[in-house]
Amino acid sequence: VIGQNPGTNHPRMLTALRDAKRNGAKIIHVNPLPETGLVRFKHPQDYMKLSFGSEQLADMHLQVKIGGDAALLHGLMKVQFELDALDHEFIEEKTDGFSKLKKTVESTDWDQIETDTGLERFQIETAGRRIAQSNATIACWAMGLTQHRNGVAVIQEVANLILMGGHIGKQG
Repeated sequence: VIGQNPGTNHPRMLTALRDAKRNGAKIIHVNPLPETGLVRFKHPQDYMKLSFGSEQLADMHLQVKIGGDAALLHGLMKVQFELDALDHEFIEEKTDGFSKLKKTVESTDWDQIETDTGLERFQIETAGRRIAQSNATIACWAMGLTQHRNGVAVIQEVANLILMGGHIGKQG
């Protein structure tokens, strides 16, 4: 699961993330600020059951610079290419423009990705390896990815990352 700014105003999303976590999901939290709900999630109804503890949902926090989302996604895609963590059959049968995407991503320099994201290559590669090992990856976000001038392009890159692994319509 890759999450960007689920926000504390989205209890259903956080509850879904909690349930996924309890079922074994690994959550990568991408946000310029740590999201309290992903660090110490507490469902409001738990208080009615006299359950006062909280759960950490995120396994990893990537504190990306504001506006650095597309660069991060290119870094994550670079890792998928390097590890050949691609669903070649899905890509061939269900996508268009893959060779153009590959050329664009591979021409993106790691130094530029680090500068644009504010993250170290090691952090991005660690997250990328987790994605590469995933059998079923989802991405979720509130408004964080869409509320800036390149929001559409960022969502396209999210979709590209998910498509590379054939994670559309998969169980889990």
